[in-house]
Amino acid sequence: MRAFFGSLIAVILLGLHGYAVWFAIKVVNCLVKTCGTYTDKSFTVGFQAALSTIGGLVSALVITELAVTKPGEAPAARVFQMEPNNKYTGLLKAVTGAYLIAWVTLGLWAFVVGAMNHPDMLQPLTDLGQSWLGLAVAAAYAYFGIKDRNG
Repeated sequence: MRAFFGSLIAVILLGLHGYAVWFAIKVVNCLVKTCGTYTDKSFTVGFQAALSTIGGLVSALVITELAVTKPGEAPAARVFQMEPNNKYTGLLKAVTGAYLIAWVTLGLWAFVVGAMNHPDMLQPLTDLGQSWLGLAVAAAYAYFGIKDRNG
């Protein structure tokens, strides 16, 4: 049951993060095309806080999960070992895979649109894209367990 509710909270946070990224990109695209529907003021302080705070929480969850996962093993596999008869095993696997794919997709989208294509349009999106790139590298290091030669 604990895994179910943990997954539910994680999915809600990811949904909020995805909505904030989607809206930020929508605002940027409108600013670029001068569509008149959205301005830089359309991306409110609440959206900015959600983008940075929830984005940080989602990234922390991804990096933590990858850090405790053995290289080559599926993320969240340790949960299945702790709870071998868990009836939510299939759900947890699906949520974990979808979560990682969504995090990579949203971060890459923010990086390409915000940091590469339009870095001066909406600073919170640019910041998210740049920080996501560093966090993606940290996540890869955490997962693959890269160590120095002597360690």
